[in-house]
Amino acid sequence: MRHPARYSAIQIALHWAVVVLIVVQLLTGDLMSHYFRDLMRAAETRPELGNAVWHMVSGGTILILMLTRLALRFTHGTPPPKAGSPSWDVMLSKLNHWLFYVVVIAMPVVGLSAYLIPSRAMGELHENTVPVLLALIALHLAGVVYHQFIRKDHLIRRMTRPEQGVEHVPPARPR
Repeated sequence: MRHPARYSAIQIALHWAVVVLIVVQLLTGDLMSHYFRDLMRAAETRPELGNAVWHMVSGGTILILMLTRLALRFTHGTPPPKAGSPSWDVMLSKLNHWLFYVVVIAMPVVGLSAYLIPSRAMGELHENTVPVLLALIALHLAGVVYHQFIRKDHLIRRMTRPEQGVEHVPPARPR
């Protein structure tokens, strides 16, 4: 697998698009919860979706974008760990990223299944996964802060500036 110095422009765009859509998901989750309760009480006809449609559309879009991100990860590769990174840091980063893929792909699949079947168990699984997602986000942000302000290795540049051929790596500062 290829190991570029930074992510490609499309990988970066997809990352930030998913971030925005996850915020939309978190903001519209209550709308969907109310709709889902009405759906479970309905006898034969589905209730009006209303503004809960934003939760469904953004969730479906997340699924498509995450599958695209996963395909790009395999075809374009990912940057290697920063030189000198402790093994625990590398392991935790890989684990966090792969758990993100699992959770952020599974959540829309489970949510869509809950809606289409309709299934209370699938709906509860979908809703109960939110704290897991929030924990992964918190861990990811803690890693960003650690690299930016403690290690000062400018790791964040890989997700804010796309790869443009050969990257100029500044000489390491003496410690």
